Amino acid sequence: MADDHLYSSLKEAREIAQRELVPLDPTWVASRSGSTFSYPKSSYFVSLFGETYQVEPDTGEVLRQDGSPAGAREALIILHYLINADATPVREEWVAYRDLPGARYHEPAFVADVERPLSQGLSGRLEEFRSWSQRQARLVDVPGDIAAAWDVLPRLPLLVIFSERDEEFPASARMLFDISAANYLPTEDISVLAEIAAVRILEEVGALG
Repeated sequence: MADDHLYSSLKEAREIAQRELVPLDPTWVASRSGSTFSYPKSSYFVSLFGETYQVEPDTGEVLRQDGSPAGAREALIILHYLINADATPVREEWVAYRDLPGARYHEPAFVADVERPLSQGLSGRLEEFRSWSQRQARLVDVPGDIAAAWDVLPRLPLLVIFSERDEEFPASARMLFDISAANYLPTEDISVLAEIAAVRILEEVGALG
């Protein structure tokens, strides 16, 4: 029943987002979001986690490169990104999730769903995470063993800071956001995006399965 309710909520939210996207000028949306719009195909093309998705605004359908439907959460994030993006420059001034608008009371869930799994999953996998960072992200000079900035959407980077365990402290991972993140997605969507990102990182470093 819980899964049915979640599906219904996502379906309703997607229908609302589709209605909001249709009347917007495609050139305006594309320029503000860093996406592209093809007039011959009447579709937006948006990069998410390095994969290009096709968005058909008239139907709200979001497709992967192979033509299959995007996951429900990924589709909603992409639709909300196109609607909310306002072209605010990315400054690479990093803030914690709790410092985003309205997020402070949701910090315990964010730690439990994103940062704790990353800390545990990356523990003992420093070199694997370094290799992943060199392939998928940009190394940033901030305190920690590795700090990787990952452009998960055209104008929405995530910063993962990882410090390996030692004799005194367990492994620790934090995920930070550019100060402009809330100009591109609602805070709730940013949390979901971070959770998906964390799972993808752990899969790619061999920490899952």
